[in-house]
Amino acid sequence: MSWFRKKIRNEYDERFLLELAQAKENYLMKRHLLEISYDDHGELKAQVKLAESLYYFYIREAKKRRVSLKTLRS
Repeated sequence: MSWFRKKIRNEYDERFLLELAQAKENYLMKRHLLEISYDDHGELKAQVKLAESLYYFYIREAKKRRVSLKTLRS
């Protein structure tokens, strides 16, 4: 039964790491848009803050789960 749990855990870890990569890409893109924008409306700042907090949440969760690309491949 443990092989089944390990298989499921690996599938969820793969999906989690994909979501982490997407959150990082989203955060970096929005931060770049904020840096190059002329007008500062506040809405973009709020979107950047939201993307940043989501990205940092994923990082904390990855540390808590002890998940990394290295552990996933082995």
